[in-house]
Amino acid sequence: MNIATGAMNTLLPKLGELLVGEYKLQKGVKGEIEELEKELKGMTAALHKVAETLVDQLDQQVKIWASYVRELSYDIEDAIDTFMLKSKGHEPATSFKKVTNLFNKFKTNHQIHGVIKDIMDQVKKVSERRDRYIVDDNAARPTVVDVDPRIEAMYRKTTELIGINKPKIELTKRLLEYDGSSKQQSNIISIVGFGGLGKTTLANSLFQELKAKFDSYCFVSVSLNPDINKILKNILLQLDEKKYSHIDEAWQTKQLIDKIRDFLNNRRFLCVIDDVWKKPAWDTIKLAVQDAKLGSKIIVTTRNKVVAEHAGGGVYEMKPLSDDDSRQLFCKRIFDSNDDCPADLCGVTEKILKKCGGVPLAIITTACLLASKPRNSQEWDKVNKSIGFGLEDNLDVDKMRKILSLSFNDLPFHLKTCLLSLSKYPEDELIRKDRVLLQMKHDLQGQACRRLESYFSELINRSLIQPMSGDYYWLEDGKVHACKVHDMVLELINQLSVEEDFVTTYLSDGKCTYTTQKKKIRRLSLHNSNKSYASQEAREQLSKLEDCSGMDKNHLNHLDKLRLLRFLRLGHYSATELPESIGKLESLETLDIRVKLAQGLMLGDMKSLQELVIDATRKVPSGLQRLFMHDSYMEAFPCWINSSMLSCLTTLSIRLGFEYLQSDHLDRLAELPSLRFLKLQLRRGGLNDLGFGGDNKAVIEEALKDYPNQAALVLIC
Repeated sequence: MNIATGAMNTLLPKLGELLVGEYKLQKGVKGEIEELEKELKGMTAALHKVAETLVDQLDQQVKIWASYVRELSYDIEDAIDTFMLKSKGHEPATSFKKVTNLFNKFKTNHQIHGVIKDIMDQVKKVSERRDRYIVDDNAARPTVVDVDPRIEAMYRKTTELIGINKPKIELTKRLLEYDGSSKQQSNIISIVGFGGLGKTTLANSLFQELKAKFDSYCFVSVSLNPDINKILKNILLQLDEKKYSHIDEAWQTKQLIDKIRDFLNNRRFLCVIDDVWKKPAWDTIKLAVQDAKLGSKIIVTTRNKVVAEHAGGGVYEMKPLSDDDSRQLFCKRIFDSNDDCPADLCGVTEKILKKCGGVPLAIITTACLLASKPRNSQEWDKVNKSIGFGLEDNLDVDKMRKILSLSFNDLPFHLKTCLLSLSKYPEDELIRKDRVLLQMKHDLQGQACRRLESYFSELINRSLIQPMSGDYYWLEDGKVHACKVHDMVLELINQLSVEEDFVTTYLSDGKCTYTTQKKKIRRLSLHNSNKSYASQEAREQLSKLEDCSGMDKNHLNHLDKLRLLRFLRLGHYSATELPESIGKLESLETLDIRVKLAQGLMLGDMKSLQELVIDATRKVPSGLQRLFMHDSYMEAFPCWINSSMLSCLTTLSIRLGFEYLQSDHLDRLAELPSLRFLKLQLRRGGLNDLGFGGDNKAVIEEALKDYPNQAALVLIC
C-alpha cells in the first residue's frame, strides 16, 4: 500500500504478468488488459500530482477523486489476485482431475473477461470525473500560502518563556566567544529539533538580545516551499529599509545576492535564517552571506539534522523541556501560576505531561484545550486518553497539527508511507528497528535492505521518530536499533491514517480509530483488543484484508477466510501452537511470530511465503527466502539449517549462545547456495573457547571465504 498511489505500484506489474505469464488468456482479454494498463498509468501520474499538493490545500473534489482511485486500485488488485490464485490451483493427480482442471480454467478465463470488462467500465467513469474536476490543473496550481503558524513565536513576551535560559546562555557563549581566526569569517550555528520544540522562539530570543552588538542584522523565515527572491528582498529591506524600499521587482536572484554582499562587505552582522527545510534553499541564501567577516554570526533553525550538518559550523540539538519546566509552563498557561495545580488534578496532569514529552507546543496546545473543560479529573482523563488517537478539534489543536504536518508534507511519497505505517503501534511502544524495516519491505516492495536502512535513518534525522537504545535493543557501531513515535506525531499520523483509510486500529477499550463504518478493511491493528470477527458481516469486512498486526489466538478462528492476506504479525501471542488454518493463507508473503512453538511450523499451502520472523522452532518451510530469528538466544544450532532445506534462503539472521556455535555449523552456513546476507548475534562471550582464537569476525570470514556464495556478514558478540 502506498499513501500516494494506493496499489498501483504492485498492480501494474501484475497486469504485465497476466499478459506474458502462463495464463493463456483470450486475445480479446489481452487487448482489454493492455487498455486498462494505459488508463491506470495515466491515473498514477495524476495521483502523483495530487500527492505533491499540501493536504490542507487540496480541492475537496480532487481529494475525493484521488481517494476513489486508490480504493479502485485495491479492488482491481484483489480481482487480479483472486484470478491468479484460481488459475494456479493445485497440480491434478488423475485424468479425471485433468479434465476437471481444463473445464475450471475455461470457466476462470471466461470470468476474468467479465471482471476486466466491469473494471474498464469503472475506470472510464473515474476518468470522466477526472476531466470534470480538472484534477491535473487543480493539483498543479500554485497554492495560496496560509498564515505562518510560527509567527506567534516571534512576538512572545520574554516573561512567558520557560526553560529557555539554559540553552540561551549556552548559545550566547558559543556565538560571542571566538578566536582571532574566526574574526575573519562568519560563524554559523544551527539549531535542530522536532517541530514545536521552540527553535524559532529560542532563535528570536537570541536575536533580540544580541542584535545591538552588531552593525546590521536581519531575521528571515524560509519555510517549506520558499520564494528565494522574496527572502533575499526581505533581507535587504531589514538591512536598510530606506535604501532598498523601492527594490526593482525585475531583479533576479544573482542581482539580489550581489546587493546583499556589497552591503555586508566590511560590516559585522547577525543573521537568523529560520525554518530551513532543504539544502538547495540554504545553499542559495548562503551565497549572499558566506564571505561576511569581522565575527559576523549566522543562526540557522531546521527540523532536519542533515540540513543542519550541511550548513556547516556548530550544531545545537534542541532538547525537550525538563519535567519541572514542563509542569511550570502547563500551570502558567492553565492556572496562571508557576506551580499551583489542585491536588485532585495532579495525577492526571502528570500523565498528560508525560504524553507531551517536554514539547512546548504540545503542552501549550493541551493546556488551551483543557482550559475550556470543567476542572475535574474525569474530564481531564478523557483528554489524556484522546492524545494520540484524535484530539477534539479546536483552533489550538488545529494550529499544532498544521505545524507538525509541515514535516509530513516535506516527506517524499515512500517516507510518507513508512511513517503512516507506524500508526498501527500503540502509544509509548518501543518499536524494534527490524520490525520497522520488515514493514517497510512489505510496503515498498522491491527496495533493497540498505535503502530501507537509510529510510529509517532519514525519519530520525527529520525528527519524526525518536531513536532509542539500551541493552535489549542493541546498539551496533553507533546504529540505533529501536525507535519511539512521539505522542504528538502519533496524533498527527493517526488523523492522517483515518483520512486516507490507511490503517484501522482497535484499542483495548473497544474503540476504533474510524468514526464511520467501513465496508472493507485492508490494514488492521489490534491493541490488546478483544474485537471479534466471528460474524458473517465482520468477516465480509476483512475479506480483502492484506495487512494485519497484533492478532492473538482468539482472533485466529476464521483466519483461513483471509485469502488475500499478505502480511501477518501476531502480537503478544499466548499459545504455543498455530492453528492449522494458517496453512491456507495462499497469498501470505510475510509472517512475524516471535514465540516458541511446541512443534514445527506446519504451513501447508503457503506457497507465497517469502519472509519468516520467529523466535525458535523445530522446522521451517522450504522455499523460504528470508528468515529472522530475533527475540531470544537459541541454545542449539538448528539442524534444519542446511542446503537441502533452505536452498532458496538469501537472508538469515539468528541469535545463538556463543558456546553452541561449532565449526561444522559454519560449514553448513557457507554451503547455503543462495545466501547473500548473514547476521550472527552471539550472546556475550567470544569464540576463543571454541578453539578458533584470534579476531572473531576474521575467524568466521576465514571459515566462509572458500565457498563460492559467501554472504555479507554482520557479527555481534
